[in-house]
Amino acid sequence: MGIKEKGMQLGMKAMGKLMESPERAERVMKAVASVQKGREVMDDAAARLLNLSQLPSKADMKELGRQAGRLRREAKKILAELDELEAKLS
Repeated sequence: MGIKEKGMQLGMKAMGKLMESPERAERVMKAVASVQKGREVMDDAAARLLNLSQLPSKADMKELGRQAGRLRREAKKILAELDELEAKLS
């Protein structure tokens, strides 16, 4: 018998011992549920941190504001030129 098979056999025997008693089985199940809940909390926290790390910085927001201002000024110039053209054609 190989090491893997022996390990599996011992693991199954240990699980059988743990599950013999309903009280022990319940404690094991509660422990497993607690570990699973903890993992879910950690996964949620990791996802929130990742999301926060992808938010733009204050400097990025300032630069976007400057770019929006330049675009607004450029749009006003274009509209003024269009109004002039329209006035000339009328």
